[in-house]
Amino acid sequence: MQKGKYYRMRKELVWGAGILAAMLLFFTAFGKMKDTADMPQQERFTSMEYKELPPAQSELSDPEGCYLCGTAKESLMGYFRKFDDLGIICVNQWYVLDMGILPHEEDGADTSGTRTAMTGTGEGGDFFSSTQTPSRGISTVEVSYGKDSILDVEKVNNVLCQNCLDKLLDVMETYGPEGEEPKPRDLCLVDFQTLELYSLQEQYASYYIRDYYVRLDQTEDGMKIEAVYAPDCQQ
Repeated sequence: MQKGKYYRMRKELVWGAGILAAMLLFFTAFGKMKDTADMPQQERFTSMEYKELPPAQSELSDPEGCYLCGTAKESLMGYFRKFDDLGIICVNQWYVLDMGILPHEEDGADTSGTRTAMTGTGEGGDFFSSTQTPSRGISTVEVSYGKDSILDVEKVNNVLCQNCLDKLLDVMETYGPEGEEPKPRDLCLVDFQTLELYSLQEQYASYYIRDYYVRLDQTEDGMKIEAVYAPDCQQ
């Protein structure tokens, strides 16, 4: 009698141990499956790379007609060069926006208070909304990208001399998915006094340009550019 009871207890212990082992094995396997599911999938990762535009040949026959350094009336750069200020160039349409950070007294414009303006470069182009307070040396420009706001080199290689075309392409470097063609925005910053160009691509956040500080912030569909006149007080 005792022997039969002993065997029944032993059988129950063996069954219990088996069930416990099976449960442990199940939960261990389930945990590993969950960990695997939580891990980022390798195929979803997109590698980004630095991209430069290839060199291009200027087709401008007379360098004096260059839209940046020359005297072409269509570009208005000859007019803007007399101002100590910064501007934004929409390259595809060659539209130059004066940021109006400082007063332009020689222009005869009202330099007191705050000015606001909204301008565009045409269908498919960029749209600009600017707020200028030249009496305080402050300017803010919000750019909304148009559907045709990717740089088209063929639109500028016949209006820029070789030197200015090289300068432009140098500031059009960008980042993008590996293996894809570079698609820089058709915008750059220009110093009216030195004619130096500065990138407005998304990987840049700020600049010190002579006595100006410029901050760049990406928005949902464009970029916000804030510039202040900030001379070195120790000079």
